[in-house]
Amino acid sequence: ADVAKVYDLWNEYVAAAIDGDMESWIALWSDDGIQMPPDAPRRVGKAEIQRGMQPRFDLFDTTKMIIHTEEVRILGDRAYSHGTYEFETAPKEGGETKSYTGKCLDILEKQVDGSWKIAIHCHNYDTPSEQV
Repeated sequence: ADVAKVYDLWNEYVAAAIDGDMESWIALWSDDGIQMPPDAPRRVGKAEIQRGMQPRFDLFDTTKMIIHTEEVRILGDRAYSHGTYEFETAPKEGGETKSYTGKCLDILEKQVDGSWKIAIHCHNYDTPSEQV
């Protein structure tokens, strides 16, 4: 049941990104969550993660996103998940759609209500950043 809930979390993550719904997207993170994006300093806490990601939500539409989860392992009230992803973004003001592929590794925390939240998220791209 917990493994299925983690898969559900990733489905909600994808839906929120495609809908451009920052509120639903950030709600998937623990309050003290850590985001480790490529070529940038880590972001600690929901407020900092939201500040870092808000420009992407404001300026770009996510036109496609697929997360290929390869493994979910439950370890008590923590879990890890890893896999690959692909997504496309298009500038809201018009312009070229860009495609990205990469890898991700996540640590998740089980909440009191039985749901899971992202505690630590690390991802990188399959191509050098200057090509992304």
